Amino acid sequence: MDFDIKMDGDDKLRQAFRTRVPGLDVRVVTQNGPREFPVSDISASGFAFSDSPRGYSPGMVLSFDLLLSKRLFLGDLKAKVMRIIGEKGIIGCTFMEMERRQEIKLDKLVLEVQKRLIELRKAKREAGG
Repeated sequence: MDFDIKMDGDDKLRQAFRTRVPGLDVRVVTQNGPREFPVSDISASGFAFSDSPRGYSPGMVLSFDLLLSKRLFLGDLKAKVMRIIGEKGIIGCTFMEMERRQEIKLDKLVLEVQKRLIELRKAKREAGG
């Protein structure tokens, strides 16, 4: 028995939990060569970073590396620019063509951050904060 449920506005919903990972940067190959930017947030399906929006357009494909504490975490990746928030200079991207081992490594990173956030919230609650 196959069925599909679709609700109005489904396209606008987040596809995965997004979080901020301290020390995570993206090295993007730009027209001026490779440049590094802090990652604003990341999930299993995409990430966002800040730069001048003039160099990007929706649908554009980026080549990039993810760096954790200035060391290569995942390399030789591709992403598609999905949205640009011009006034804030935020570039939102979705991952493309990731290998399974890359997906697993990224999922593990996001899951570890989620666990730490849950532990911090629990400790704060228990401390009465």
